[in-house]
Amino acid sequence: MGLDMYLSAKRYMWNKEREGVKVSGIDIPAPLELKELGCRAAYWRKSNQIHGWFVDNVQDGEDDCKSYYVSRENLQKLVDLCRKVLANRELAAELLPPNEGFFFGGYEYDDYYFDDLQRTADELTALLEAVDDSWSFEYQSSW
Repeated sequence: MGLDMYLSAKRYMWNKEREGVKVSGIDIPAPLELKELGCRAAYWRKSNQIHGWFVDNVQDGEDDCKSYYVSRENLQKLVDLCRKVLANRELAAELLPPNEGFFFGGYEYDDYYFDDLQRTADELTALLEAVDDSWSFEYQSSW
């Protein structure tokens, strides 16, 4: 119970890539076509400041547990914002305030808060470096 947050990465498989492929050791037989490959790209637990950023910047303020497209540019903006707050912790309340909700975790600017920012910046940076523009991203939360 509580705030769980997921960033997924998806890649549409073009016609030439669909037949006779192997994914994680699973053979997709020729009569079947793999149309889309989906992966979990990131996961957060009760990182309410990150969730609040997605709600405000990706979900048009709608906190409704639906899946939303996230551009690479938005992910980079989040990385930059996390790094800016990590460089000057006094900016935390202004730039990445806690987002209150039922079992959303703590609202203090403590080690957990800043550890979440560091992990977010590191994981999203690695993700953006690892995947090309053929991948798209979606954010979804649940509680």
